[in-house]
Amino acid sequence: MSTLAATLAIVITLGTVAAPFASAATVDTGAWYVLVNRHSGKVLDLYNLATNDGAIIAQWTRNDGAWQQWQFVDSGGGYYRLKSRHSGKVLDVFNWSTADGAAIVQWTDTNGANQQFRLSDSVGGYVRLINRHSNKVVEVQGASTADGASVVQYFDWNGANQQWQLVRVDGTTPGGTLPSSIRWSSSGVLAGPKPDSAHGDVVAIKDFTVVRHNNAWQVYATTASPSQDAGGDYIRLPWRMGLLTQTNSSC
Repeated sequence: MSTLAATLAIVITLGTVAAPFASAATVDTGAWYVLVNRHSGKVLDLYNLATNDGAIIAQWTRNDGAWQQWQFVDSGGGYYRLKSRHSGKVLDVFNWSTADGAAIVQWTDTNGANQQFRLSDSVGGYVRLINRHSNKVVEVQGASTADGASVVQYFDWNGANQQWQLVRVDGTTPGGTLPSSIRWSSSGVLAGPKPDSAHGDVVAIKDFTVVRHNNAWQVYATTASPSQDAGGDYIRLPWRMGLLTQTNSSC
């Protein structure tokens, strides 16, 4: 077990790490997203993997296929087109309708107002997609929870079936990365073993490594015990990294 000398409390900031979800203010035009409906838990889906103009948009169980991935293309003025990774076409209010229940389809990108949407924040990290032409929002019709349920536009009443979580599936990470090293000192043990029924007679840990896995940051360390040469154990940290604190130590 290693200790480092010094005093007071440590506050280790592990860099600026992007959140897994985007808001109206943080959408990244270089990334691809799946859009998860708050009510059903299902995602915006290009039905039947279609590539033709006029193909309907539905919801479906998430599988992260290219037909469920969307890129926000900047139209200016806070509006975006949503481009399908599978077809290269964009979300479109069919036939420039302004009616409640009008179908949301895909269409060749013309940058028309009926293809432009702005993001309006709802609570809990969800957004509503508001069409520039009709001023109505994208919703799962009838608050359905079924695979294949139609996605339409409707008057904005901030319903759960109108709220979408933008979950990033790839692209560049904005806001920086974890630092290559962190220096601090401590008057106490930085991390210590905790033998239990799951981990056995662990007597020491060392060689910390921070990795991303399953939408969480995890700190891995090498362990040592009398009964085995070495083992891999980890402390699981929540996805939204901010401050990690420890007493009796200082930066």
